[in-house]
Amino acid sequence: MAYASFKTRIGDLTGFASTDDTALSDWINDGIRELINSFSNDYDLLAQCATTQSFTSQAVGSETSAGALNTGKILTVSMGSYPCRKIDPRQKFFAGDSSAFASSQMEKASTSDPVYYIESGYINALPSGNTTKYSEVQYPVADLTAGTSGIGTFPDEAEHLVVLYASTKSLQQMMSNKTSSLPTDITLPSAPVAPTITTVSYTDATNADASIESIVVPAKIDVSGNAPSFVSPVSPAADFAKVTSYVETDEDVELASSKLQQIQSQISDFTAKMQESTSKFNKDNVRYQMEFQEEVTKVNQDLQAELERFRTKASVAQFNKQQDQALNLANAAKQMEDIISDNGSKLQKYSSELQKYQAEVSSEIQNYNAKIQKQVTDYQWLTNQYQNLMADYQRGLQLLTGTPVQRGQ
Repeated sequence: MAYASFKTRIGDLTGFASTDDTALSDWINDGIRELINSFSNDYDLLAQCATTQSFTSQAVGSETSAGALNTGKILTVSMGSYPCRKIDPRQKFFAGDSSAFASSQMEKASTSDPVYYIESGYINALPSGNTTKYSEVQYPVADLTAGTSGIGTFPDEAEHLVVLYASTKSLQQMMSNKTSSLPTDITLPSAPVAPTITTVSYTDATNADASIESIVVPAKIDVSGNAPSFVSPVSPAADFAKVTSYVETDEDVELASSKLQQIQSQISDFTAKMQESTSKFNKDNVRYQMEFQEEVTKVNQDLQAELERFRTKASVAQFNKQQDQALNLANAAKQMEDIISDNGSKLQKYSSELQKYQAEVSSEIQNYNAKIQKQVTDYQWLTNQYQNLMADYQRGLQLLTGTPVQRGQ
């Protein structure tokens, strides 16, 4: 039966789209080794992980010319049709000794009662000079990307557990990476600067009629304070790294879930404070725009009133043949008309900037909240998926070996 590649199968369970194939390969092969080690009490499973090799037994002292071991997990050793019994390496001299002393101690090895021992990564059997076969458990290496039909010398019924093991490791890494994915403190645009409202300066001509009163020009706009700025609450210290440590290092899912709930509480508190700050900003912004509008309206009304007086006085001056003063008044009136128009444009532009600023602040706040919430939601999914896959792994291993599994509890 053909299978999808290990990488594809892990991705289907975790959404792990990393190009870190080295890590994936390590996790898969770590899973293979852990599972084989867990088969220690099941000969049938271990036998499916073993290969049979042979060597010529060597005399004591020449072990490096015998069989070099890979894992050292020996299932059976035989010389001819006889099984070899295992002895402590310290007994090799007696077993290989042909003297009468060895025979009297019943420690001498024979072709009908052969022995074997393991020393310094080598296996040797006695008596020397005989063909010896041994079965050794191996740790096969899986192919990450190629489609597979099994993992070499490995039980087919345990292959899905390798996928589950590597998937839990992938989820652990994804949880760890979530810490660096958190958004930094919110960055907001600068508030617009209130415009300076232009006024007019008027000087009577030298031949001005003393009966004409002086022109009073309104002062510029003076709105107390600047436009309101949004003050963000302190971002929550969402310690996702601690959650990952509980899962990956301590293998304590309950502590991880408790810590995650604490983080969610911090996020909720931050969101509430953010809403309070937003409400205050919107309220202050409305108040400021109303005050600014009132001040601009008042100044423009005063300017408009003075404009009418200018026009009246200009008419009087013209009637009294005071040409210079009439011309000055007419010019001042024209200047006032331009100022009123310019002030109106400034007000409209500033009001538009305030609205844009308010919209940008609201947008940044929403985006920031959305990013925070997405990280929490994603992390919760990773934690739940880790728990589900770990439970599947434990159940599968228990069914396979008949032994309760404690890993990840």
